[in-house]
Amino acid sequence: MDDRRDPAEARLRELLGAWRREIDEVPARSLVDPVRAVDVVIEAKQAAKARNRGRVHPPPDGARTRPPGDAREEAV
Repeated sequence: MDDRRDPAEARLRELLGAWRREIDEVPARSLVDPVRAVDVVIEAKQAAKARNRGRVHPPPDGARTRPPGDAREEAV
């Protein structure tokens, strides 16, 4: 099998590879401190749990899963 690659494609790959290496070599400071990012995620999860732990109110139509008051004891 002949390797008939387009010379323009090969040159483009070479140029993009060189560009990528140059980009990777540039020192860039981190925009987000990884430790602080983890803390923020944990705090957000805890806040979401706290919001969902509220009191559960009965449905507006008065439907219940169990009979109210002494009716539970009579049913047994």
